[in-house]
Amino acid sequence: WGIILEVFLLLYGFLGLAAICDDYLVASLEVLCIRWRVREDIAGATFMAFGSAAPEIVVNAVTTLKGQSDTGVGAIIGSGWIAFL
Repeated sequence: WGIILEVFLLLYGFLGLAAICDDYLVASLEVLCIRWRVREDIAGATFMAFGSAAPEIVVNAVTTLKGQSDTGVGAIIGSGWIAFL
């Protein structure tokens, strides 16, 4: 029963995420495209890349500023560049 429940919860989560993205993310991208006069395909790729890289960049920045990371600024810059390429 555990595997069936996990699959059900995974599918339910994906459907919920798809509904929320369709309602809010797409509308937000359209508004940004109009305001900044950017093509929709470029804006979608850029903002999606930033959205997927932002958590890693923030974690690296916070750990570097707190002195808990040995990699320092290179991790912040490197994670940002790799995600955007």
